[in-house]
Amino acid sequence: MRLNTNHPLTEGQLLDDEVKCLGYLSENHPPMIPFYKENIERGRQTILNKLAASLLREDVNSLYSDSVQLKKIGSVYVTSLLKVYKQWEPLLHQLQTVELNEGISYRMKSFGEYMILFPIKDELAFQRVTIEGNLLCITHDSHRKIKTAGELISLLGLEEKGKGLMKELENGTANQSLSYAAHYHWTKKIKESAGKIPYRSTFDYIKHRKEEEPMWSSLTFFEQLCVEGHHLHPGSKTKTGMNAEEVARYSPEFRQNFEICFVAVRKEWVEKTESEPTLIEKTFKEIIPAYHEFMKNNGKDPEEYQILPIHEWQYKHTLYPIYSTEIKKGIILPVESVSVGCCATSSFRTVLPDGYSRRFVKLAVNSQMTSTVRSISSQTALNSTVFTKMVDEVLRQEPKLAQFLPMNEVAGYSFISNHDEQRRNLTVVIRDNPEDELEEDELMITGSSLYAASPFSEQTILAELLDEYCAYNKLTRQRGAQSFFKDYLSITLPGFLTLLTKYGIALEGHLQNSVPVFKNGQPVRFYFRDWGGARIYRNRLEEQHLFPTFYPGSITMTETKEEMYSKAHYTVFQSHFGEIIRLLVEASGVYEGVFWTLVREACEETFTCLYPDVPINVEEDRRFLYQKKVKHKALTKMRMSPSDGYLYHYVENPLGTEAERT
Repeated sequence: MRLNTNHPLTEGQLLDDEVKCLGYLSENHPPMIPFYKENIERGRQTILNKLAASLLREDVNSLYSDSVQLKKIGSVYVTSLLKVYKQWEPLLHQLQTVELNEGISYRMKSFGEYMILFPIKDELAFQRVTIEGNLLCITHDSHRKIKTAGELISLLGLEEKGKGLMKELENGTANQSLSYAAHYHWTKKIKESAGKIPYRSTFDYIKHRKEEEPMWSSLTFFEQLCVEGHHLHPGSKTKTGMNAEEVARYSPEFRQNFEICFVAVRKEWVEKTESEPTLIEKTFKEIIPAYHEFMKNNGKDPEEYQILPIHEWQYKHTLYPIYSTEIKKGIILPVESVSVGCCATSSFRTVLPDGYSRRFVKLAVNSQMTSTVRSISSQTALNSTVFTKMVDEVLRQEPKLAQFLPMNEVAGYSFISNHDEQRRNLTVVIRDNPEDELEEDELMITGSSLYAASPFSEQTILAELLDEYCAYNKLTRQRGAQSFFKDYLSITLPGFLTLLTKYGIALEGHLQNSVPVFKNGQPVRFYFRDWGGARIYRNRLEEQHLFPTFYPGSITMTETKEEMYSKAHYTVFQSHFGEIIRLLVEASGVYEGVFWTLVREACEETFTCLYPDVPINVEEDRRFLYQKKVKHKALTKMRMSPSDGYLYHYVENPLGTEAERT
């Protein structure tokens, strides 16, 4: 649907993708229709606000740097305008008819005949803004609410450049509303099933479920508590190539079970790496007799083939179009009669099989989600065990990092082909799951669920953890927030920084790849996972006498510090620590700078420990971490210019020293 400044959505008008969602619900889940309709506006607002925040953060078309700050104090409007130019006068006159909130600030940008007003609740480190309230388009004689992300793109004059992005965001908007509808429907059912049990928090509910069902997985609960997806990316719910029924069947927040399908591939067409022989067969041992029976019935020797799991969506939509020739030739055999139930985790393509080993299985899915088509490169699959062995050796040499642990990737498989599309779409990674090793009352919580709203208290999960922590340690929220964060840093930052500074290993440490463990709200251990996006600076690693042999052509190993720094800083300091701090500021009211001071103090403690071994590296990393400005990954710019690769915007660094800021 084309949106522009003259044709915003009329009252009651739906986006094409919203119509499709309602059509799906009408045919399949009529009781969900009221929930969807109630959440259409909220879904639109969520994606719109993420887009607006991203555009301001990245200063797209100077939207942040050229905007005017505005605040209402009593009946007075205070702006950063040094002079009111004539063209501003009618817009400012109309602005006085708008009911502004004294509790927040605004940014306004003029586009000649109209201006856009952005309501900003908070502005935190790395130019991160939290949008709260309605974005407004103000003309000389009227004002109106901006309703959708597509309308904002049009108003900003980005319609041509952002045409593809608009389509993605319309899809994500409809899917976001569907996620909200499913979440509230599920929440209502949970509360009804609870009866008179007064669950104060998510942790009360989990404790009760564990007492009823000792084998129930609380980690799966948190993996699927991802109603809003990525906390910064406006395409957080985009799933191109999937209809509403498929979004609801395969996305984690819908809590559906579906099938892992299987194919048999002639062994000479498969590259693999395994920590022990026949690892797939051991992971899916219950279906191997049925697989052998299938092969026998089709006149094939199972010893000549490698069985591979494949995502159900991939099996239905990608297998035959991409591998039709190989199927005809008998190189690939779809194993129609064998499947295993599973559920999705927060990363969508990584699934947990039902009733089998508790391993995670990462499967290629040829659909774009956020900015990336979720197939898997051969390098990611075949570097899995190599990276695992390297990390194990590093941690063996660093006993002080006993609370900083990997979720080991124990096998990887990839189809052999000269065509990248074929290599990427029949690829598997198997990862260990340590949930069964938890001690009593310990909880593994997927990092990306920390900013999710609890279905019981409606606080964030992190705010509930903070309450548990403060109650157990008899602390106020203000003191408890600082103490909690110190404890959190103690199990995370020394690990991230030791791997970076001493070994040159920049983990992709954002929240989805992070699984902290808590007991009574206290951070006690930290698991990191997913090696595919890591970057390793070769010089540092080899100085520590580590020489892993990665798959040819891998981008994992880099010859430049800049790539290493870019990966670590964006994912660990900005996306991960930045979000934890935002949540703590929101929950406690403590000034943000207090938390960044704690980050710097924790960095210095680790640097002091590392200095005797790698003094030059420590000085280099100090200069990098404490510089005045740092690069922030420009997610929205990258979607509007996908051929330009990684794009960045420079922002003020909260770890920069005062001397470096002057």
